[in-house]
Amino acid sequence: MPRNHQVPRSFVAEGEWPDVKLTADAPPEAVVGYAFVLKVRAAMEARSWSARYTAEKAGVKHTTLNDLLAGQALPGLSTIVGLEIALQLDLYPAGLWAEIAESGDQAREGRADLAG
Repeated sequence: MPRNHQVPRSFVAEGEWPDVKLTADAPPEAVVGYAFVLKVRAAMEARSWSARYTAEKAGVKHTTLNDLLAGQALPGLSTIVGLEIALQLDLYPAGLWAEIAESGDQAREGRADLAG
């Protein structure tokens, strides 16, 4: 079954990937996916690991990792776990839910102000 998730790169407001700012209406999965990409890239750079080497260590296809790094895909659970084990690092952005919830509350408040 195909996944219909909206990928991070679809919501670039400004900048060149991966040094971008996402649009204010980016859905939570795109925001979390983008935060994940930034952590993976930083971990790979710190170790001087290529995408192919990282993917091999993580037990994922290098094309999958390349799609993630390009913001063209979201990671599945097995990919997240494989990368965390390979890089020996927590990659999933813990606590990001609070930031997303707060920005959503602010957006809803703004719409209520306009309607009222």
